[in-house]
Amino acid sequence: MFAQVVSVEAETDKLSGLLTFCEEQLPSFREAPGFKGFYLLADRRSGKIVTVSLWDSDADLRRNNDGRGAQARQEASAELGVTPPPVDIYEVVLQA
Repeated sequence: MFAQVVSVEAETDKLSGLLTFCEEQLPSFREAPGFKGFYLLADRRSGKIVTVSLWDSDADLRRNNDGRGAQARQEASAELGVTPPPVDIYEVVLQA
């Protein structure tokens, strides 16, 4: 399994808009080949936001990352009023 991690800091009042955006986008991601899950983590005090998406394979992750995922990150960044952050990709080597 592979994970895509994106971290960003935004104004704390932007979280509710991002949450709505993610809820609207999730149905199309759930249909993507290899999609395993999504987490939206937030520190409401500092405005730090981390997203983690999980994928069956590196190929599934990268196929999504280059297509719909890139578009969704652009739209989410616009929602937050920030520059699109870098994307980190990890292999999940232990799951408990």
